[in-house]
Amino acid sequence: MGARGTGMTGRMAALALPVDANATCEFKGFRARTPLFSIVAGRTLVTLTLPERLRAEDVEFARRLAEQARAYATEVERAFRSGGRGGAVEKGRAA
Repeated sequence: MGARGTGMTGRMAALALPVDANATCEFKGFRARTPLFSIVAGRTLVTLTLPERLRAEDVEFARRLAEQARAYATEVERAFRSGGRGGAVEKGRAA
């Protein structure tokens, strides 16, 4: 994961958010503003927000987010079926 291709330079903040059975995620759509996507784990809330004026890049980010979330769910299901152990993964794909 990184900021390649984003034009960002310098340091990047990183957050590792351990999740368990109590963690939740939620999409909130609104008529008069851009949507929100939130993840709650423990006492931490992370909310993804977008600018009020959306661009094609924002749509592309949302699509990449959905693709990566789908890959994550597939890998978690695979690990669960194999006895709950994780395995080596390639970026965005189960190994």
